[in-house]
Amino acid sequence: MNPVAKYFLARLGLFAAIAVPLMFFINLWLAMAVALLGSMVLGFVLLRGQREAMIDHIDAAAKRRQEEKRRLRAELAGEER
Repeated sequence: MNPVAKYFLARLGLFAAIAVPLMFFINLWLAMAVALLGSMVLGFVLLRGQREAMIDHIDAAAKRRQEEKRRLRAELAGEER
């Protein structure tokens, strides 16, 4: 599974795990605000490995695109001569 999707689903799961129980005790909007803040803090601590895998995946894709651009520009420059 794509690391970006895994990280997104994990963050969404943290949000839901905090928000759903709180909705029974406090207002829906307040529960969602608390869940957002809580999932940010817990995600920073608990999802470190997934966050690093996601960053590596995005970095590799950016490097691939950059290399492809460089290769295509070199081909275009060679064809013009």
